[in-house]
Amino acid sequence: MSDSPVVICDADGVAAVVEAVRATGRFAIDFEFLWERTYSPQPCLVQVAVAGEVHLVDPIEGAPIEPLAELVADPSLLTVMHAPSADLTLLAMNYGTSPANLVDVQLTAGFVGLGAGQGLSVILERVLKVRLDKGEQYTDWSRRPLSARQLRYACADVEHLELLWEQLCERAVRLERTDWVTEEHERRYGPGSRWMPDPEESWRKVKGQGKLSSRDRAVLKELARWRELEAARRDRPSAWIVPDRTLLEMARRRPTTAAQLQQERGLPERVRPADVEAMLEAIRRGNEAPPMNMPPPPPPEVQARMESLAALGQILVAARAAEVDLAPSLLATRDEVETYLAQAIGGRDGDESPLATGWRHRLAGAPLLDLAAGRIALAAADTRPFLREIPRWGAAGDRGPAQAAAERSITSCSPWRCRQPGTLHTAGWGSRRSSRAAMLESSLVGASSRTVIPVFLSGRCGVMGGIQQALGDVPVSTALAIGKPRREGGG
Repeated sequence: MSDSPVVICDADGVAAVVEAVRATGRFAIDFEFLWERTYSPQPCLVQVAVAGEVHLVDPIEGAPIEPLAELVADPSLLTVMHAPSADLTLLAMNYGTSPANLVDVQLTAGFVGLGAGQGLSVILERVLKVRLDKGEQYTDWSRRPLSARQLRYACADVEHLELLWEQLCERAVRLERTDWVTEEHERRYGPGSRWMPDPEESWRKVKGQGKLSSRDRAVLKELARWRELEAARRDRPSAWIVPDRTLLEMARRRPTTAAQLQQERGLPERVRPADVEAMLEAIRRGNEAPPMNMPPPPPPEVQARMESLAALGQILVAARAAEVDLAPSLLATRDEVETYLAQAIGGRDGDESPLATGWRHRLAGAPLLDLAAGRIALAAADTRPFLREIPRWGAAGDRGPAQAAAERSITSCSPWRCRQPGTLHTAGWGSRRSSRAAMLESSLVGASSRTVIPVFLSGRCGVMGGIQQALGDVPVSTALAIGKPRREGGG
């Protein structure tokens, strides 16, 4: 790369780049843009790498971007990018195109042991031993002329992407994870992915909408839809049209006259009469629409069970991911785990969850169902991933007397609740040094260090440490399991 890269400012230069890409069948691309003051991202510079050469395309100086957008939408061409979500939104909102054959080096890096969400500079240094200059990360790319340093920085964003992708692919093949990578790319960047904001769904992004009544939510939906369309028409951020807080208050109060509406806090000082009428019409439509009822909350017993189960589910997913050197968030996010488990214990269909099919189900979805059903328990281990999954229960002959006594001691009493680290409380037990606790300790005297204790828990706290402190220096490896507590019999 030269000290002063050539910048393409006309259609002929762009056409030459397009021809080079189509001749090779593969290219890397990145966009520098501004998005602070507009509804859609505004492209300021496009970097294209093909066959080891970097081209800088300047739309501000007159170079057309549409031919490059068409390359990304061409299924016969492989597009290599890093963390492209914002770039794809730019392409969709400005040029109406979506990716047809895209690979994301950031996403792929997470599947080969490099961590999720890593910046390009981190991945390049770890894989190719290349260090990037980060000095222009927050530069204003709309100002002209661009300095030589800015141009070099822009080139570096794509210069190594093709080679990096090759190296990551080789690692994925060695780890036998190409199917995982392909499946996740299809899920995120396949035909079903959306990059254009949907006015009909914009109410979901309004902060605080979850606290509205079903009628107020129907009004909010209409107001948010109007705001989204108006923001697109003016090319201004939607929050500049009407702030979220004001939109919520309007949905609650539902003003019926212009005078009432203009009293709402947060509206611009001067609201155009056409906007006032449009908002009043949106409120009328919301009042006439069917109420938007949200799914009812689960029963209190299910909610209490979820408090424990979700925490244990996160531990299980993290351990499963660590065992295969995979970023946990690529296996399942916290919300995905909680939703999947809530559906499992509530008897609802969870087929739409990423954990319900494919490699995710095999690696984590099925074990989570076993955990929810009480078919497995979790225990600390001495080696990675420092957690063991224990089938519940083994045959009676497989358990020693001390372990059987411990199980009887636990399962014959009320469920334990760990309220703060180091303190065990049970219904009717009193302090943690109660006679029941003493009985438990005595039943464990002489027990093997591998004794397994099934425990029913709720709450989010240092559970393992709390139980160990409550038991004192009893040589026990504690196992955690979830099930429906009973006063007598097994768990």
